Amino acid sequence: MKTTTEWWYAYWNKVELDKALQGWLQPATARFLLWKYENHLQSQGKSGYALSRFDAVIRPELEHIAPQTPTKGEPVAAGYPAYDDEFRNQYIDCLGNYLLLSKSHNCSVGNSPFLDKQASYTHTAQQREIQGLSAKSNLWSKQMISDRKASIIEFITEYL
Repeated sequence: MKTTTEWWYAYWNKVELDKALQGWLQPATARFLLWKYENHLQSQGKSGYALSRFDAVIRPELEHIAPQTPTKGEPVAAGYPAYDDEFRNQYIDCLGNYLLLSKSHNCSVGNSPFLDKQASYTHTAQQREIQGLSAKSNLWSKQMISDRKASIIEFITEYL
């Protein structure tokens, strides 16, 4: 039997997994991880409810909470951080800024201001998580993205 210091097992440990989850992920991988995270959040509530099947979301897509393109060129007025190089490179395409939505929901929110998106996030535990994180400020900040990403990565490294 191989030990964890040999071959494949030496590389894929929690430290390397954590590094791999820091930036951009294949969309199919991110959708799967967010589905697992959704079930984790649902299981934190009352018992007696079935977990969501992956196909419970019709045509699942990755929603960028802070859109890839600034809303009408005015991100701060729309409730998002300034789209500087740091934000574009470290926050736009990370797990903390992704949300699993149905294609129809994703199309309806599009590149809207954050308050409009926030008002539509009522259907899943993750959507309610976003509402809870942003309830006091009604903004979607770098800190919120970082905190959410840390929660998702903690779940992945501890439970998957």
